[in-house]
Amino acid sequence: MSGDLNPFAPPETKPELPEALKPAIGTEKPRSLPWIACRWLLVCSVSAVPSFYLGVGVSDGQIAAMGLGVLFFAVGYTFLDCKTATRPIRQIRLVSITLRLVYATRMIITVLFPIGLFVDMFCGILSVGCTESIFGSSVIKTFPGALFTTLVQGVILNVVLVLYGLLVVGAVMLFVPCFRAARTWLYGPPD
Repeated sequence: MSGDLNPFAPPETKPELPEALKPAIGTEKPRSLPWIACRWLLVCSVSAVPSFYLGVGVSDGQIAAMGLGVLFFAVGYTFLDCKTATRPIRQIRLVSITLRLVYATRMIITVLFPIGLFVDMFCGILSVGCTESIFGSSVIKTFPGALFTTLVQGVILNVVLVLYGLLVVGAVMLFVPCFRAARTWLYGPPD
């Protein structure tokens, strides 16, 4: 036995994704631009309901500024979705499942008002504090101040979604093999 080898070292293998999470390159047909734009406008609009509810009072009714901020994010998501739809990373089922779960649960949390209201309130407080520390305390009641606050809150919420997405990736990678084993146990091996 050689002195260079460590008998307790793990084998040098590449970790592999379960078969259900491997890429299916070229199998998903890209959606049309109007369909993608409508989807992201719906997702962003529904997700913004608690922020609108809280922001109307703070900004003295700057609904147009908040709406424009939400529209900026819908356009940005549409652009990113169109540009990355055919990229290899988007063809990986793990990525597809994660993105769908993250945005679906974000919308569900929004509908369950107390939870959505708390998350948006926390991010809103951070964004209002950021705007007031940069521009002053009364700027939030103006159109540019409300727009800036909306954009900052959107960025903060997206950071929260990315962190949540990392948890979802871990959960999906943990539970998909269990579901495959249960399906094999119930129905037998796939043909």
